[in-house]
Amino acid sequence: MGKRQRDCVGCGAPVGFIDRQHCCRCTARIKDEAARASCPACGRPRVLQADTGRCINCSRACTGCGRPVRSPTTSHCGICRREADRQATKQVCPRCQRPGFVQTGTGWCGHCSRQRQSKQPPRQCTGCGQVPRHAGLGLCSACWQKYPARPFVAAENLASRLAEPVPWLGDFAGHLAERHCASRACTMISALGRLLDDEHANYPQALLNRARRPGRSMGSLARALEGFFTQRGLALPTDQAQRLAAGRRQRRIDATPLPLRPQVHAFAESMLRARERALKAGTLPRTDSTIEAALAIVRDLARFLTGTRNKQDWALTDVHDLEAFLATMPKTRQRRLSVLRQFFRFARSRKIVLIDPTRGVKAKGPSGFSGTIVAVDQQRQLFRRWTTDTDAHPHEALLGILALLHAATSSEVRLLSVDDLDPTNRSIHLGKRPHPVPMDPASWSVLQRCLAHRESQHTDNPHVIVTKITKSGQAAASTAYVSHVLDPCGVPPRTLRSTRLAELVNTLDPKLVAAAFGMDPEGVMIYLADHVEPGRLPDQHQQRN
Repeated sequence: MGKRQRDCVGCGAPVGFIDRQHCCRCTARIKDEAARASCPACGRPRVLQADTGRCINCSRACTGCGRPVRSPTTSHCGICRREADRQATKQVCPRCQRPGFVQTGTGWCGHCSRQRQSKQPPRQCTGCGQVPRHAGLGLCSACWQKYPARPFVAAENLASRLAEPVPWLGDFAGHLAERHCASRACTMISALGRLLDDEHANYPQALLNRARRPGRSMGSLARALEGFFTQRGLALPTDQAQRLAAGRRQRRIDATPLPLRPQVHAFAESMLRARERALKAGTLPRTDSTIEAALAIVRDLARFLTGTRNKQDWALTDVHDLEAFLATMPKTRQRRLSVLRQFFRFARSRKIVLIDPTRGVKAKGPSGFSGTIVAVDQQRQLFRRWTTDTDAHPHEALLGILALLHAATSSEVRLLSVDDLDPTNRSIHLGKRPHPVPMDPASWSVLQRCLAHRESQHTDNPHVIVTKITKSGQAAASTAYVSHVLDPCGVPPRTLRSTRLAELVNTLDPKLVAAAFGMDPEGVMIYLADHVEPGRLPDQHQQRN
């Protein structure tokens, strides 16, 4: 080493070379660090191998599993070597012909040498008396599924597991046992246990909200909880009907073509605001079905404008477009035109259109009844089908006979409850009719058959028509179900009601018919025929005399 020239900038040691800034040790350390890099396998700074791109330790990998190998002389790790030695000691079992560790006592492998658990001797079921496989409590599987005490046992077990059991759990188990089979009730109690065991609050209203499922159906557990809580005043009913109505409205709005969709959405919002004002004022508000029907008509017009007339703006709509649209379905001209007038009045108030295209359009439909009625021969066939034929469903027979003989609407039959029946006088209360409706023997027998069908379902639903969906609750059958009850006979309820009304109005005093059915006189007069059959006129010879 030469004469000291300066101090090392790294460690302060003397530097003997004129052109260097570091001492010999720091210079060697810098060169070593420059040759090292972070290993992608272990992450340590090492000299990477050129063939593997990893350090020397990580480059030695097991050929079997890929684990690192420490010794440079071995190609397998310790785990693979031990597994290879273990596999080498296996022999073929003479019983199952598979490789295994042959036991010295039996000469077979361990699986074949293990003693099997003997089956229990067959026992007779205490419920049905047969000798099938035992399920529990001395019962076979079928009898165990129907064992009536299962829901109560499940509720007791759930209460013992909970830190703070709810006081209404036993009553809820009885509520489920009365309305559902034992298996279904136990399934709902298990689902209820998962809700009660979570970290959320367990008061009835919060529990009911958490039990609801997303989508159109809130689930069987939520329906059962809603019926149980509302009957005992523990919680308020859910807004499931409002949610379903909002979903139906949104589907009609989404089906509208995109350029015309915002105005339809604004029209739906205006109808909802008008309904809220009507509810506050105590007037007649629009129902959900009325709003949905109006949105469907406006949606159909929007599709017609974009698809047939090639118009992408409501402001381009004219009288000819509306006439062409109304001509597609002439029988619904009056209803469609009424809705379109409402929509374009709204559009003109919002400056969507400058001129109301419906102002000069007139409803040219007939003022009287122009529907279809059932011929007398077909009425006789339907009467025999519903009174003497046992193939017809009791719901079909009840709806058909009440519509044919008593002009009952599908809504009146759907909402008919057991409390509306008067067995003493053999009469029923239909809807908002001012007087009870007397039943003839044929109608009363059909009603008794429907009541027998209701009793077979073991339900406490107060309505006469009870389905598989409504038998566990208190709600009436759905409108969709009742609308398809008469599909097997091919005649809708409205046609049967119109046939009866047309016959009564043309043979009796229309005012008496209106008073008996609770209808407006104007609504009855549309069924009055504009001609008289020749057989009902007096003889011309008698007129001259």
